[in-house]
Amino acid sequence: MTRLLRAGVAGLAATLADLAVLALLVSLGHIDARIASLPALVVGGVVNFIGNRHFAFRASAGSLIRQAGLYAVVEILALAFNGLLYDFILRTIPGAPRAYVLVRLLTSHLVFLAWSYPLWRIVFRPSRAGGSSFALPPREAHRS
Repeated sequence: MTRLLRAGVAGLAATLADLAVLALLVSLGHIDARIASLPALVVGGVVNFIGNRHFAFRASAGSLIRQAGLYAVVEILALAFNGLLYDFILRTIPGAPRAYVLVRLLTSHLVFLAWSYPLWRIVFRPSRAGGSSFALPPREAHRS
């Protein structure tokens, strides 16, 4: 439960970064919210990786390359889920484009609970003896 709360704090920081970029691009840059959504999600994803790796899961001793690679796969799919869900709601619910920040909070939270957090528990799980946490057990040596 503590780890979930720490992931929530890291997620809050990532959400603030996401919303700041989104609001900046929409309000000051006059970019459509649907287009501005993608760079905002990328910034939020970077903040989220750093926060989860170092704060939520305390996995900084693990392989950065392994964690970043697995995290990237999980988050590329999460990015797609977020983008599609966000776009769908903006297109289909009257008035939703005016509430683009609230829509972002709702869709991001749903994707976090249903997809990202469950898979981050695997991504940031300590590896066994320096190997991948997905590695198969070593084979026994053949005797002649």
